[in-house]
Amino acid sequence: MMKIKIKKAVQLILILFISAGLSWFICTFNTKLDKISILNDDIIINLLCGLLALSIAVITLIYTLLEKIKEKMPDNSNIDKIINRLFGTLKKDTWAVFVFLIIVVLVIFFRDTDIPNLQWSNTFPFSKLNFVYFTKLFVIFLSLSAVADIILTLFSLLTALSKSAK
Repeated sequence: MMKIKIKKAVQLILILFISAGLSWFICTFNTKLDKISILNDDIIINLLCGLLALSIAVITLIYTLLEKIKEKMPDNSNIDKIINRLFGTLKKDTWAVFVFLIIVVLVIFFRDTDIPNLQWSNTFPFSKLNFVYFTKLFVIFLSLSAVADIILTLFSLLTALSKSAK
């Protein structure tokens, strides 16, 4: 159990570093970030809303299927533990996509807000616009990672169900 938690923590840290590194690399070496259409406000919000809807649809689909399958299966607490753990993963990933959507909305909302007595160029080593682009890219990469985890969880759940049906 402890090995699984350590493995998941290492995976999370690795995903965070890779996402941050890719975002930093793109923001540093791409001089035409404003031309990348996926970074437009309406497109990124639509993308995140679509990913959130997909996550919720997958959970709903699985939940309705599980109820029907559980009616036909004998009681098996081992399968129930696996299913509960996988649903926990789905829940965390869906919440993550929702939080990412909120972060992007807040970044967009506060992008043009100037805080008195805070000069962005003197306080931070990068421009405010680069920070906005970095945050958007970082959120996109993390959201795609969460959706990939949802897909892997879906396949794991289907595998567990197929084994229990035999």
